[in-house]
Order: sequence, then C-alpha cells, then structure tokens
Amino acid sequence: MADTTNVNDDTLPAGSETVQYKTSETSFHQHDYAWNWTGPATGGDWTDPSNWVLTNAGNPVDTTGGSFSGNAIPQSEQNADVNVGTSDSATPFMVVSNAVLYNQIRSLSVWQNSTLKITAQGGNGNVFATAGVENYGTIIIDTPSKVELGGVTSGNGTLTIMNNNGNVTLDDARLNNGTLNLVNSTLGSETSPVSIAGGTVNLQNSTLVAGLYGEGSTLNVDPASANTIYVQNLYTNDSGSVQNTVINGVSENTHFGVLSGGDSTPTSATYAENTDGSYTLTINLSNGRAITYPTVHVADGFTPATHATIVQDGTKGWLIEDAGTATASASYVTSDLHQQMATTAAAAVSTGGDTSQYSSSAVSFHQHDNAWRWTGPATGGDWYDPKNWTLYDGQGHVVDTTGSSYNGDAIPQSEQNADVNVGYYGNTTPTTVVANAPSYNQIRSLSVWQNSTLEITAQGGTNYNGYVFATAGFENDGTILIDTPSKVELGGVTMNRDDGTITIKNNNNNVVFDDNTVNNGGTINLINATLGAATNPVWVNGGTVNLSQGSSLFLNPSESVNTINVDPSTVNTVYVEANGFLHNNSANNQNIVINGVSANTHFGISGVSSAPTAATYTPNDDGSYTLTVTLADGRQLTYGDIHTADGFTPAATASIVQDGSNGWVVEDNGTTTCFLAGSMIRTPDGDVAVETLRLGSTVLAFVNGKAVERTVTWAGRAHMVAKTGLRDAEAGYPVRILKDALAEGVPYKDMLVTPEHCLFINGGFIPARMLVNGRSVVYDRTMPSYDYFHVETAEHSVIMADGMMTESYLDTGNRHSFRQNGTVVSFGGRARTWNDDAAAPLVVSREVVEPIFRKIEARAVNSGLENTAPAPVLTEESGLYLVTSTGQTLHQVRTANDRVMFMIPSDVTDVRLMSRTARPSETVGPFVDDRRDLGVLVGEITLFDSGNTIRIDQHLTEAGLAGWDVQENIAARWTNGNAMLSLTARQPNSLGMLAIQVLAAGPYLVTSEEAETAHTA
Repeated sequence: MADTTNVNDDTLPAGSETVQYKTSETSFHQHDYAWNWTGPATGGDWTDPSNWVLTNAGNPVDTTGGSFSGNAIPQSEQNADVNVGTSDSATPFMVVSNAVLYNQIRSLSVWQNSTLKITAQGGNGNVFATAGVENYGTIIIDTPSKVELGGVTSGNGTLTIMNNNGNVTLDDARLNNGTLNLVNSTLGSETSPVSIAGGTVNLQNSTLVAGLYGEGSTLNVDPASANTIYVQNLYTNDSGSVQNTVINGVSENTHFGVLSGGDSTPTSATYAENTDGSYTLTINLSNGRAITYPTVHVADGFTPATHATIVQDGTKGWLIEDAGTATASASYVTSDLHQQMATTAAAAVSTGGDTSQYSSSAVSFHQHDNAWRWTGPATGGDWYDPKNWTLYDGQGHVVDTTGSSYNGDAIPQSEQNADVNVGYYGNTTPTTVVANAPSYNQIRSLSVWQNSTLEITAQGGTNYNGYVFATAGFENDGTILIDTPSKVELGGVTMNRDDGTITIKNNNNNVVFDDNTVNNGGTINLINATLGAATNPVWVNGGTVNLSQGSSLFLNPSESVNTINVDPSTVNTVYVEANGFLHNNSANNQNIVINGVSANTHFGISGVSSAPTAATYTPNDDGSYTLTVTLADGRQLTYGDIHTADGFTPAATASIVQDGSNGWVVEDNGTTTCFLAGSMIRTPDGDVAVETLRLGSTVLAFVNGKAVERTVTWAGRAHMVAKTGLRDAEAGYPVRILKDALAEGVPYKDMLVTPEHCLFINGGFIPARMLVNGRSVVYDRTMPSYDYFHVETAEHSVIMADGMMTESYLDTGNRHSFRQNGTVVSFGGRARTWNDDAAAPLVVSREVVEPIFRKIEARAVNSGLENTAPAPVLTEESGLYLVTSTGQTLHQVRTANDRVMFMIPSDVTDVRLMSRTARPSETVGPFVDDRRDLGVLVGEITLFDSGNTIRIDQHLTEAGLAGWDVQENIAARWTNGNAMLSLTARQPNSLGMLAIQVLAAGPYLVTSEEAETAHTA
C-alpha cells in the first residue's frame, strides 16, 4: 500500500515563512471601467453585444476587435462594473440572462426600476457569477443551477429566488437589507448559514438556513405551505441568543430548526402568549442556554401548543414541530400572506416572458488569447508583486500594463480575461509562487505547470468571508498547496493531471469546486482538512487521495477507480454519498481501493433515508477485506477492496453510530475496556501504575479468592478523543469511580476506566457504565481526550486496580486498537468470547445489576455526595403526530382506549409517524442494558376510508421498513420516532380516518419546566 506517513513533510516549506509576502488585500473595484446597459427597456438579452457599451472613466471603449472576438458583453471584460439601469433613471429596464456564463464579473449594480432575471441552466459551475452585487431594483433567479452573488451584497431592492435548492451562493454568507423572496427554494446550508441584516424575508414552501441573527427584521411565512427556519446553535451571552425578528404567518406547517454543530442539543420548546396576542417561542438547550423568538405572530385559526415536539433531522440538526390546534387551516390559502406570496411568485414567473426568445448557448471566454506569465524569481516569489508578471496578447506580444486601468497593480486579478501561467509546459526549473494576500476577484483560468508550485496562504479579514483566491477553472501539472482556513475557489473546470498534486491543509470544507467535481489523474492530499460536505459531496474522478491528521472526505463515487490512502495513526473519515451508487435493491461495489485502514478509520454514509442496520467485514482471497453495509430497506453498500494497516485485523462486525449532521459512521466494533493512566495494578511487589507494565511483567490474579501470579502476555495503549456532541454514554468520556464508592477503601483512590470496563462484583463482571449514579460514579467530562491502557494475561483474569476487583484484557477482536508497550510480539490465535473464555460471567440483566446500583447509590447519598446528574423528569406523553410526504402536519383528532385517531385527506398516500423518543437506559436507569431510541409501540393500524375498513400491516411484515425497530413479536413493533407508513390507494375526494393502536409509550425525558406545567395544569 501507499505510504502516507510523509504526506505532511512533502508539503512543508514550499514558500517557507509567509512573513516576507504581502498580506494586505488588493481591490480592483476601481469604478474605472464600466459596462452600461443600452439595450431595450424590456425583453433585453444579456448575451447580445449590441445591448452593452463599455466605458473607461465615462469614455466609450472600442470593443470591435482584439480579445472581444465579437462577444463584447460584461464577461468579456471582467474588470469593469456592470450597470443595469442608472442610479437616477425612472425608466424601467428588464434584462434576461438565459445563457450559461461561467466567467465571474467584478461587480453588478441593478438600479431603481430595473430588473435582472437569471434563467440559465448548466452543470459545470456557476451559470452566472459576480464578485459583488448592489441591488436597488429587482433580481430574479429562476433556475436550479448554481448562481454566485459574491461577497459584497447590499441595497434595498428585491431578490427573488425560485425553484433552487441551495445553489445560490453568497460568498460572505451575508445579505444586507431589502426584500428576499424564497419560493420553492432553500438558501444557505448547515456549513454556510446565511446572515440577513435587516429587511424582509418571505418564505413559500421554502427553507432558510440562517446565521445567529439570520432572519431579517421581518420574516413572513406562507401558512399554507411547509416552511422551515434554521438557526445556528450558538449564543451571545450566558443566557443564550434572542432572535430579534418579527415572524408572521406561523401555522402547523411552519418548522423552526436548530443546526447541529454547537456544544448542546435542544431539550424542550415552549410557546408562551404575549400581551399583544403574539407568542414567544423558547428553545431550551442542554447547556442551560436558550434560543428565543420573542415575537411570533400565528396565522388566523391556529393556536400553538404550549409544548412543541423536537425531532432530530438526519441532515441538519433538529426540528421544532408544533402540535397545536388548527381550527381554520383550510382558510390559509385565502390569507393575505398566502395571496401576496402567490402574486409575487406569479409575477416573477411572467417577467421576461417565454425564455425561448433569449439565447441559451453558453459563451466561453477561455480563448487562450491574453496570458499572464510568471517572470519572477524561481523561489520565494510573491504573487502580488507586479514585477513578477508579464501580460502577453494572443500573438505573443508583451502588453503595456503601465496604463491607468492597472493603477500600478499589474497582476492577474487586474486583467481577469487572460490565462494565468505559473511556470510553462515542459518546465524543468522548480518555481514556487506564494499568494499570501486576499484577492477577491476571480481569474479566468489557472495553469500550474511541471516543477512549479503555487502556495495559497491568504486569510480573509474579520469583516469579510469571501474567497481569498478564486479561479473559474484550473489545470495542474505541478503542485497547488492550500494552507489557509479561508475560502478558496478552484472553479468549475478542474483538471489535476497525472503529475499534479493538490494539498489542502487546515481547512474545513472551504475549498470549493464549483461543479463539485475534480478530474483527478494525480494526487490530492488532505491534512487536517475536510473536502466536501454531506449536502455537497465531491466527485473525484480517478487518481489518489491521501487523508491524514483528522481529515474527512465526502465523496460522490465515480466510474473511475479512486485510490484512497488513510494514515492509520490518526482518525480519518471517508464519507460516501449513498444515493450516488445505490441501484435498485442489489449490492453495489465501489470503484475505490482503500489502503491503511485501522481502528482509527471511519466510513461514513450520507444521503440515504433508510438507516444502516449492519456492517460486516469479510476477508478476500488476496488478504484485503470487503466491508458490506446493509440498510433497513434491504439495499447494500459494498467496499470490496479494503487493505488494512500492518497489525490490524477488523472485527467481523462493525458498529454503526448516527452522526447528527452527516448521516452515519461505521466504526471498528472493538469494545474499549481499559484503565486510564495512574491506575494502580496489584503485583507481587506492590501496586504499580498500569502504564509501567510491560510484556513479561507479573501481576496478581484472584482465583476463588486466592492471589496467584500471572505473567503479562501483552500490554496495550491507545488514545481516545471524546465525541462531544453525543450523549455521555456514547461520547467516550471516562467513568470516574470516587474513592470509597463501593466500600471503605474500595477503591482506595479515584479510579478512572472506560465505560465498558467491567468491575468484579458478587461473582460477575458488570460494565462501569451501568453503575453511573451521578454521585460516586460519574462520567468525567473534564477529560475530552486521554490515553488508555490494558494488560492481558495468558487467560482472562480477575485482577485488582486501585483496591477494586476488576478484569484483565479479554481479546474479543479489538486488540488492533492498541499499540504494544515494550517488546513487539507476534499475536496469534482466535478472538475470545465472554461465553467461552471469561474468568467470570458478564452480568447485564436488570434483576442483578439494579440492586447493586441502588446499594452504591445509597452509600453515596449517606456520604452527602451531591447528584451532578439529577434524576430525569419523565412523561408518558409521546407527542404522536403524522407528517405527509409534502410536509403537512396531521394532529390527533381524538383517542379511544389505546387507539389514536387521525383525519387523512384523500391525496395522502403515505405518512411518517413522529413522536418523542427515549432510551430505557436513560429514562429507567443505566442498570437497564437497552440503549435503543424507542418511540411508540404500535399494534394494529386501521384505515377507515369511504365506507371501507382497511387493515394495514406493513410495519409487521416488512423487516427493513424505515424508522421501525427490530420486530420483537408478530403483533407489535416499536418506532424510532420517525417511522414510514404507506397507505393503500385512496378514494378521490374522501376524508379517511386512520386508527393507530399504541400499546406502550415512554417514559420520555422532559425538562423540569414541562413537568411542573403538567403537574399544575
């Protein structure tokens, strides 16, 4: 396999220290050159050269020859301001851009009474792009394709985005003032939420993913359609964040979302009525803070429930869904808000008329006419030093760059309509160029040739978060090194050739390929970096990708074979967008060879609604492995060519952990049962620290109460980093057992072990996690990372640590997670099992563990130890409701005995059963070894429709039905809080009644506030 240990060394001093290079931003928004619209007032085609005039300081520029090639439109001279209308014009202008134009313009101004409508469609990057926009008129974007509005966005105009699912990009993730209309669209993402300062936002069947203060001063939602408002899980003070936004039109169709990625999770959501008839929505977080919407106006006929339901969203975070009552939901379509938004949408559609009258042919300005060539020093050259560049025209003649338009800054960003060359074809002299200052103008194309290196180290300022380096496309035969946390755009035409290397360091998904595609014949190195996202995976067509130092790759599989090398010594994750390779119900093998896999390697799955239920490794004939992941719907994902690191053997069964923001992660299934440093192990010579034991050391084991000497046959060490966003029981925090917790001197000092480590009590081994009481046995959250150790004897033993009986290491298949202390020995033999090889039985039954738990807990209470984890407040109320495929919420109309009744409109053919969820190990107690997320236990389901009584048993007959737990008996099945259910063919214009038998529900965790409200009601 490929050696990944030297990836980082190879990328070090391309340009040495950056202090020698320019750091200040260069701005080319000089208001010198300007394109002015001189075409018709209505129905003007952006791509018709007769509609534009280019001026320099107000004087017309001849655009009939040279580099314009008959296409004298703004994208043919990018270093100019573009004006649709004029600042003082009362004449309406309406311009349509219907053809794909991948080149970015410098700045765009849409003036009063003027309209720009973008309808172009294409798939190789942004179909329309500007580095900045000021809008005092109207911009309509009606395309599913990518549109870039740049990093400077201002003006009090109107921006309408239609039929676009998150493909409108604001480089600075910020929109200032004016009116924003979202119609059947999404703006923002969980990795780049949008902040909207002031103005008005209107949502119709849309989603806004916002920053902390991201909804504008007024936010109107169409009550008749499903709309979602996400905000970041952040805070501004110790109390939390207050969203100072007036929100109008809220109904049962309105969802409030909380993005994952913060340091806490939402625990409850409550509505309180204000004196003026509006409501305050408070979302309480697990860290004690809250997100508050103090001014929520509801639609006529809708009354929110006091307590809303929190549902985890597998792609973004959590949704707050209301379980209120709607007495007049049918009237929503006649409401003023709905009518106003419908009128706005209809007007936007009709603007400009039929698009067939406009050009739809893509215009390319990559003419290989003008070209910038590097003529600076071979090493240590500064990109932003004009002395280092020479501009040539299409005939190879040097262009005079001393004129006024360059202003002394004759570098590629000052004449964007030229190809940029670092080195030259066939170059044999190593050349290194460093771009250390931000430059927000996009260049046309970039070529880094053989033996040449471009190092991008520029970082954005505190007031701007746009691209610090941008190109519409590149071809790389040399090396591109990106070592910055800031945004870098590599364009829509991406060619990393056979000898090319792209290295991305210390960057969290801020390197952007406009088309999410890299044609890769060479090598991509990720070092402490993330490339792609769950919602925007990257197509890497061929070549090699190396991951090290905690990197993640979100991959869209391609037909070309990819080789991925992972550093086995650090945690790295390879995510695959599952829908990219799932076909029908058959297994599908990836064109991926993965080398260096160890216990630190995680495989992620994103983009599927059906949860993975099993992950298994099977050995291949050549010594490699096949990883097969089975989904609940029966489909399978297969990695057929996995090569492991030396000394690592994967367990036959891997574990699957849900990742709240990205999907699911498949991890090595070895159970971590270990001591932390400082644990004192009993030996014939007294107690010694566990970290000092080596192969051949002697420890004391206890057999039938007698001490016997046993030799250490293996001593292992590994490192743990807790997953701070998960529950304590899953996160990996160590368990601290306080001194004297079990008895006087047991243990004789605080003991630190991993949660699965077993204590020997009453003749059996009990995992430490099952004894956590919040007083004398606690999760220690002050230790987010730590080394852990274990020792093995020839046979599994009861040993003593810190004065407490406990276990030695039992190799159940996770030995590969550790590294050896001392002499390296050969590991052989089979993996052992608790049934056949344990020194005592593993005890997890509640009947045995709970009395021991209670005894330890009582001792802690009698000792006066405070409870650092208060007993949970519980409810039996499930909050059960239904959601249709269009996002409509259906609430209970009544209950009868154990049946819950719902009215079902005639056009609804499938629903999701939504409810609270709870883990018995949390709601009953850790002494219950059941860590499933359970919603409600469903028995019979009956649909009464137009006089017909239809029994639905899909949940009892389909084993892989999404959202349902493993079926434990033939008559009932638990949901997981979000369970799919298909209804039979419906009668037209009917109103059905769905009866769901709920045999068990809860208990569920609620806040103390909710419990008190329920008690006093």
